[in-house]
Formats: sequence, structure tokens, C-alpha cells
Amino acid sequence: MPPVRRRTVVTSVSTAALSAVAGCTDFLSQESDGEQGTDANRSEPVTDVAMSFVNDLADARFESALKRFAPSVREEIGVGQLEQIWLGYTAVGGAFDGIAATEETVMSGHDTIDVTMAFDHGEHGLRLVFDAESRIFEFAFNDAYERPTYVDPSAVDERDIDLETDECSLGGTVTTPSNGDNVPGVVLVHGSGKANRDVQQVATRMFKDLADGLATQGIATLRYDKRTHTCEVAPADHTLDRVTVDDALVAIERLRTVDGVDGDRIVVAGHSMGGMAAPRIADRDGNLAGVAGLAAPARPFHEMVLDQLEHQATVGDRTWEGMSERYEEWSDDVARIRDGDYDPDEIIVGLPGALWASLESYDHIEVAGKLDAPLLFLQGDRDYQVTVEDDLELWRSELGDRSVPEFKTYDGLNHLLMPGEGPAVVFESFVRNNVAERVVDDFVGWIDDV
Repeated sequence: MPPVRRRTVVTSVSTAALSAVAGCTDFLSQESDGEQGTDANRSEPVTDVAMSFVNDLADARFESALKRFAPSVREEIGVGQLEQIWLGYTAVGGAFDGIAATEETVMSGHDTIDVTMAFDHGEHGLRLVFDAESRIFEFAFNDAYERPTYVDPSAVDERDIDLETDECSLGGTVTTPSNGDNVPGVVLVHGSGKANRDVQQVATRMFKDLADGLATQGIATLRYDKRTHTCEVAPADHTLDRVTVDDALVAIERLRTVDGVDGDRIVVAGHSMGGMAAPRIADRDGNLAGVAGLAAPARPFHEMVLDQLEHQATVGDRTWEGMSERYEEWSDDVARIRDGDYDPDEIIVGLPGALWASLESYDHIEVAGKLDAPLLFLQGDRDYQVTVEDDLELWRSELGDRSVPEFKTYDGLNHLLMPGEGPAVVFESFVRNNVAERVVDDFVGWIDDV
């Protein structure tokens, strides 16, 4: 059956609709090499180019796919990055079944093709924007977020709040069960990036999935926009306490005051660097009912970052050259971090020196070992950022003598605790997906016991 082709004209396109692919190279902001024009000066219809591009990716003809970009864009990307983009789609979607539909529009004067691709596990989209010579100069993942099937919307109440901290008001959301009183509560704490309250990445919403899933099973949550997402933080002030711990403590106190929430049954759950910070948050609060680490690093954070870059540079059959260059550059900078050879306001390995110094002075494993509250660690075995072998096993070995720490490992889950197949890549987090139901079920069971 041939793909559906539709043409519509619109006057503008939002920045969000053409959001950039994450990674070292942003190839969505490149300018067109030709003037904006019409089909009259095109060598090939853009829909045909789009379909050929997708088929090149699906057949691993990444060199051919690369040639379909405008020259200025082509210089910024490579076959290794294109391969990993495709691996992101197939990690979530499974095997490629074909092009289901195409839609052609004009956005800001540029012809744009939205391609719907069919995979074994469902359909996913991409958007291609063309210059006047039928060359791609912008690419975007184009899925829309969907609530997990395990969420019962009628069982979930949600309201937005403002979380007032010193010099910064953080937007937040309290999610509660529609029917329930004196329920336990969870404060969700982000990782190292500039995350919003949902941990939104194009078509995934890790914290929204958790909040809705927990509320469906009778547990309240508070999630909030990270300080670095909302407010300016001077590099020299960018410490673990300043950007993570202090705000989490304010959120905990706020959740304790929410009607229907049992203030004595509050749990902190930190993801990634938030999981490193969770023991410190619990130690400073002193009255938490439990502490959960979701893909929580145990290794020094700078060593983990370097291993992530090595994976991103080499996963797949083709090297991602831009990431390889970043790995070489940051290898020298990581050596400086080990030696403490940096200034507080210096950006080194992508983060301020003040943060590296605050991490160096904080022994998260030692603090966790001294807590009275129960501990839970949840870890996906496809996670290349925080791994079972290097992180979860270190937590296990160091905390093994402590009373009742729980460790749960999940086959097939990535850093966001979402399912996938094959080698994990950064781009799969942009493809529509949800936190696995088994994670929510296990988390609920643990909270019910604390």
C-alpha cells in the first residue's frame, strides 16, 4: 500500500517542533544553503527525498543518507551519529516495517515532511525540513507523548504549585490519588541536566509516568522544575546543595503539608545524580520514611561521564566522530578533576567546577550507610550511563552489611527505566516510550512496606 501524501500550508513553525537532537553536535540549527523557493527549482520532490532518506537509514546505508543533507549540515554530523539516531528508533520500535504515511507542509517558507514509520511495536515519527534544492537542513524526532497504559486517569488528581525557594520560584506539580486519605508521598529529584518537572525529552516524560503510575496505586508525588531549568545560577554557586539538595528539602516540607498526605511517610526518590544526592537529602531532613535511588551512580561522577562518552562514540558499527573528539578532549579534563586542578567558576566536562568540588567533598555511599531509613535501588540492565556492573554492584558491596537495602535489576530497561532492545543510545529517550510498569509496581510495593 503506498504511503499517504498530504500537503498543507502553515505560516510558521515553533522552535519546539524543530527541537534539537541531543549530543555534542546540534545539526538542527544550521542555515539553508539555498534560498527559500518552490518546487520549480528542485531536482527531486521532497517527499521522495524523505522516503529515500528513511529507507537509507533502515537499510544501514548511512553514507547515502548523509549525502541528502545540505553541505553545511553534512559537515557537522557523520554516519556514526546517523546510525545511532536509527538505533534510537529501533531500540523502542523494534524492527522497521515500512513507511506508513507522509505529510508535506510549508513551515516558515520551507517545505517540511513528517514521516510516520511503522515498526514491530508501533509507529514513530520524524520531521525533515528542506532547503530550496531538496536538501535536508533540519531533522527532528516527531513523536507525541502518551500516558502509560497502566495509568487510570480517573484515579489521578493533579494540580500545579509554586515552590518558593531563596531567590527562585520553581514550578511544580502535586499528583494525588483521587480517592484516598493519609497516603504516602514521594518527592522526585532530577539528575544533572536542566530538567523540567516531567524530565521531558521530546516524547518521554519519566517523572510524569512515575507520578501518574504511583497515584493510580494510591501514592502522592511532588515533582518540580529544576533550579537550573528555571533560574540563573552563577557557575561558582552551582554546587550539589544549591541546585539539588536545598530545593528537594523545600519540596519535602511542601509535600508534608498537602491535604490527604501522611507527613510521616514521605520518601525521596532521586534519578541519576539525584540518586547520588538522595542520601544527603535524607540525612539533612532527618525524618524521611525511605530513600530510593533510580539509576543512582555509585562511582565518582566524572569517571561515569567519561565512560558514557566512550560508549556513545563507539556503540554500533560506525564511530561517532564528534563524540570521539569530545571523549579525547574531556579525558584530559577528567584528569584535572581528579587532581582538583580547576576553578569554581570554570566549566569543565560540561559542568561548573563548583559542582565537581562539592561532589568531591561528599561521600554518598558513606552517608547512605549511616541512614536509618530503608534504601531501595532500581537499575536497568541496558543503562550505559549508570551500570549494573560498575554502580549497582558497588552500592551492593558497600551497603551489604546495612539492614534491609533492596536492589532490583530490570532486563531490557535503559537509564530512564524504559524498555528497549539492542544497544542503548542517547537518542532512544526522544522516541515515545514510558517507564516500565514493573518498576512502578515494585516501587509501590516497597513504599507500602516502609
